[in-house]
Order: sequence, then structure tokens, then C-alpha cells
Amino acid sequence: MMKNTNNIRIVLQQMNGEPVDDKDYEFEITDDNTLFSYDNDLLPNGPVTYTPWSQGQASTGVIEGNKEEVVAYAEFSTSRLMTKNSPKMIIKRKADGKEVVNIPLINYLLILKSDHFAAMPPQEFLDRGYYWSMIFFLDSNHDWFRVTIKVNDWVVRVNNIKYE
Repeated sequence: MMKNTNNIRIVLQQMNGEPVDDKDYEFEITDDNTLFSYDNDLLPNGPVTYTPWSQGQASTGVIEGNKEEVVAYAEFSTSRLMTKNSPKMIIKRKADGKEVVNIPLINYLLILKSDHFAAMPPQEFLDRGYYWSMIFFLDSNHDWFRVTIKVNDWVVRVNNIKYE
């Protein structure tokens, strides 16, 4: 038995503690995953754009000084996610249309796979999961705070991870 729907919740948090307003952002996930064959495989049907069914603001309960830390969230329902597809999750600032986040969704979801499930094939992991949560931290310019680690001449960009 396999669940063919997913729930994805995205949280945006400001690094400097300023509140984040969900109304300042557009959230979407694009994929081609709406047509199924007899064996539950996906058939090409053209891209679809998923928009949040819920979005808003929430308090983290943390108070720095006299300011309460407030985050923005968006929640999506999507059809089956498959490793053979390349869905994108995109978050844009409404003020200027700039993409704050544009990631290969499958790669990031597979990073959430615990070593406890190391022997489980990636597609099986995606099929068993149905509720996914991701937090993105924003810098003072309201851009995604991307982590880069530099050691001598080696550069590791954590935000460009690919799962094999």
C-alpha cells in the first residue's frame, strides 16, 4: 500500500529576530505528477504549480529583549513525489519578484532520510513519507541565509547538496 499525497510545510525565519510576514512572499512547488498509470507510476501530463492551502504567521515563543520572534509559514498538499521527476520549490519576494529560495525538492527531502533507513531505496523513502517540514532562515536583506564553509581552497556549499 502506498500513499499518493504529501503535505509539505515551509517555515521562514529571520536571523535577526525581526518578524516575517507571509504576505510578503509567494510560495509554489512545480512538478509533473498528476497522471498515474495502472501500476501507480507517473505519466507525463505537463507541469502543475501547487500553491499553499494554508499560510500565515506563528510565534516561536522566543522573546529577545522585548520582541517576540514571529515566523511565516506555508503549507502545501501535493501528489506523489518521485525521484525520476525534478520538482522545484520556489519562494519569491512579492516586493521585487526576486527568488529567495529555488531548490530541487526531491534532493532536499532525501537529505531528511535518517541513517536508520540507509538501506531503503530513495523512492521507497519518499513513498513512505507523507509529512515534510523545512525551515529556511533569512538574512537582513530577506534572502535565504546560505551556508558556505571554506577550508583552504575547498569550498562546501551546503545549499547545493545532491543526494545520490
